[in-house]
Amino acid sequence: MSRAALAAVAVATGLVLTAGTGGAVAGAMITGKQIKNSTVTTKDIKNNNLNGADVADGSVSGADVADASLGTADLGQPARYELAGARASGLVSTSGTLARFHGAPGVSATVVRLSIGKFCIRLSGTPTPVDATTSVLVATPNYANDATNAGTDGEAIVEVWAANEPDCVGGFAVFTYQRAFGGDIYQADQGFTFLIN
Repeated sequence: MSRAALAAVAVATGLVLTAGTGGAVAGAMITGKQIKNSTVTTKDIKNNNLNGADVADGSVSGADVADASLGTADLGQPARYELAGARASGLVSTSGTLARFHGAPGVSATVVRLSIGKFCIRLSGTPTPVDATTSVLVATPNYANDATNAGTDGEAIVEVWAANEPDCVGGFAVFTYQRAFGGDIYQADQGFTFLIN
């Protein structure tokens, strides 16, 4: 074999060995440090290959989300309350027990039955989530837990007196009544639901 042929075989063998191992080494060794910033594009990433763990917290802003691409199902409950302008909602039993409650993040509620047909609802949290002098509470009787009966003696009434009741300073006073068959109205414990904006 001539010297030129021997050199050609040696070069070819070296290339084959380099090609055979180079790909495997490169595949196992490339790290983020070896990739120049801004050189990987969406074309380089397989569809559905990234998830929330791959995205830094706080790095996605409104500009990164297509307009009208998110619905209420994509939002957590606290965000839905904030969009609706609601701080809290709940269901109160005739005894004054808070049977159900939903609130914005960090918001809690207490209900106290002050006397027959007189309840006080207070929201708490840090920061204070609601100012009873400027916010609105809407309340309505809970048919499953009040005196209303079609065609018989009983109709429940619920009224709100926000921020003015001495026994409920800083909270929302709710008064519940019953209208008797003859038309007389008197205070009586009634179950009710409420919504506070």
